[in-house]
Amino acid sequence: MIVDAHMHIEHEDPDVIYAMEKEAGVDKAVIWSIWNPSRESNDLTLRAFKRHPDFFIPFGHIRPSDPYWKDEIRRIAEDLEWKGLKLHFGEFANNKIQTISDLYDSHVQGFRRERLDEILEAAQDYGLITVIDCGGRYDVMGGLVKDFTKAPIIIPHLGSNIQYLKAFCELTQLGHVYLDTSFIHVYRVIISAVRLCGSDKLIWGSDGYWMHPVVELAKLKVLKLPKEDEEKVLGGNIMRLLSE
Repeated sequence: MIVDAHMHIEHEDPDVIYAMEKEAGVDKAVIWSIWNPSRESNDLTLRAFKRHPDFFIPFGHIRPSDPYWKDEIRRIAEDLEWKGLKLHFGEFANNKIQTISDLYDSHVQGFRRERLDEILEAAQDYGLITVIDCGGRYDVMGGLVKDFTKAPIIIPHLGSNIQYLKAFCELTQLGHVYLDTSFIHVYRVIISAVRLCGSDKLIWGSDGYWMHPVVELAKLKVLKLPKEDEEKVLGGNIMRLLSE
């Protein structure tokens, strides 16, 4: 089974996303929305899930500036019974409401760790798999994953900073930490990650809708990993986490 573990829906047509995934031969896709208010994000994801319930695996989203975030994380875990949550460091900066146009500055300016801790503690209490895009901030993630150990944490884009690839891979020695391979332009970096942390700790994702799953899947296929390793990365690992 091939599972795209990193697919966005912001305001796109879920049928278009579904068609992209099927063109790539993907069997299931984890889908979420970010860069929108929490409730709006989750309603977008819910509509996509209802459109293709046997294909999409919905994860929730929390925007820390939303005063109702505690109610929304309860809704994600209890009412909707979703298994995961997406957080993005770019939404935890400064006191203003973040948008995607703030993406690059937000990673390095005004980061608010205290609110992240509060949200992540709630997510872990619910047992949610949390996907945390840290924008290359190993200085934060290195401590964060050691402070929160009750539920799986997936760090996308192999950490988003090639200079810290080895350090991010070393974090996967912790049993609950995984890396995803999405949005890696230099495909050879993925084989380096396989060698550094092993296929048991890597999860494939496309970072669609921006990146096409056909292209991103080719980056993994061209590595010609042993069949057992490829199957773990392409779906086995994420499906195991979802079933636990």
